[in-house]
Amino acid sequence: MNHIIKLCVVLAALTLAACGSSTINSAVKRGDKPLNVDEIYSLVNENTVRLVSSDFDAHVYFADNGKITANSLKNADDDGHWDIKSNATLCLKFSIWYYGDVKCYSVYRENGKDSYVFFTDNGSFAYTGTMASGNSQNLNIAAEKQDGEFMRKSLSKGGKSTTATVTAAPAAAVAPVVVSTGPAASSEEINHTVKSMAQDCPDCNLEDADLRQAYLVGANLKGANLRGADLSRANLRRANLEGADLAGATLLSTNLPGANLKNADLTGADLTGSNLIQADLSGADLENSILKDTLQEGTKGIR
Repeated sequence: MNHIIKLCVVLAALTLAACGSSTINSAVKRGDKPLNVDEIYSLVNENTVRLVSSDFDAHVYFADNGKITANSLKNADDDGHWDIKSNATLCLKFSIWYYGDVKCYSVYRENGKDSYVFFTDNGSFAYTGTMASGNSQNLNIAAEKQDGEFMRKSLSKGGKSTTATVTAAPAAAVAPVVVSTGPAASSEEINHTVKSMAQDCPDCNLEDADLRQAYLVGANLKGANLRGADLSRANLRRANLEGADLAGATLLSTNLPGANLKNADLTGADLTGSNLIQADLSGADLENSILKDTLQEGTKGIR
C-alpha cells in the first residue's frame, strides 16, 4: 500500500512540473502571451495580485500613487513601491523583503487561464499570479514615492506607451546611479578613484574618505580604516566590514542589509535611517552610536 501512495505522490509531482512554466521559452511553447506596458498597467493598477512561489505567498495591492502594500501568508507583512519600465517589465521594491532591492519581472498570461506567470530578468520563473479587482484585502496605502525613468506616472494620466509586446527576456534591473560629489573635475576624479578602490580594499586606510552614495555591494572592506568616513546613502549590501574601524563615521540612510560588521568599531558612528536588515553586528562596539530609525529585522548583535 505504501508503494502505491509513493507512486501517486511522484506522479502528482511530475504532473505539476509538466504544467508549470519554468522559463520564458517554456511559457512561449505553451502558448502563454507576454503583456506589454499598457496591459501590465491595466492588470495591476489599483488591483490586488496574489504572487505565489515555492517559498513566497503574498497578496500585493498596487496603489495608483506607486506604492505597494503586501500581506504575506508566510512572512511578516511589507510595503514598498512599484513601477513599469519601457521594456515591459513590472518592477517592485519592497522595504524589507529581498533586502530592499529592485526586482523587475516580465509578465505572461497563461494560455486559456485567468492567471499569470512572472519571470525574472534572466527569463527564469519567479511567481504565478492571480488578480482580484480593487483592494480586496483592505491593505493600508502609504504616501506616494515617485522615481524617474519609469512609466506609471504617465500611464495614470491616461497616456499610452509606444512599446510593442515583449517576446524576449527583458533587460537587467535598474542600474545604480553614480552621483558626482564635487564641482571641480579633479575632486570628482579623486572621489571616483576612492569609490572604485573601496570595492576590494581589505585593511585599506580610508580615514575621512568621502564615500557618499558609493555603490559597494559585496565590497571587501575587512579590517579597513574608515574612521570619520562619510558613507551616507552608500549601498553596502552584503559587504564585508568585519573588524573595520568605523569610529565616528557617518552612515545616514546607508544600505547595509546582510552586511558583515562582526567586531567592527562603530563607536560614535551615526547610522540614522540605515537599513541593517539581517546584518551581523556580533561583537561590534556600538558605544555612543546612533541607531535612530534603523531597520533591524533579523539583525544580529544589537540588543
